[in-house]
Amino acid sequence: MRKLFLSALFVVAVAGMAWAADHDRHASFTDPKTPNAPEQCKGFYGSDDNLTACADFCTQFRTDNAGAVCACDDGKCPADDLH
Repeated sequence: MRKLFLSALFVVAVAGMAWAADHDRHASFTDPKTPNAPEQCKGFYGSDDNLTACADFCTQFRTDNAGAVCACDDGKCPADDLH
């Protein structure tokens, strides 16, 4: 019984990680150099770990642009949702 429970727990954990890694994600960011510009969106789709790619982009963008806002969210960019 214990082996069955641990096996089921393992399968659930692996499936959860695979499901989480496969989400479309996008970065919503603003450039403090152009304060009146609309929020921009960069999509991260089709990779095994698009959350890490998005987080890396936001970290670098905030480092390169002091005062910039960048956040990773689930889903595609609004313009990309149409395709």
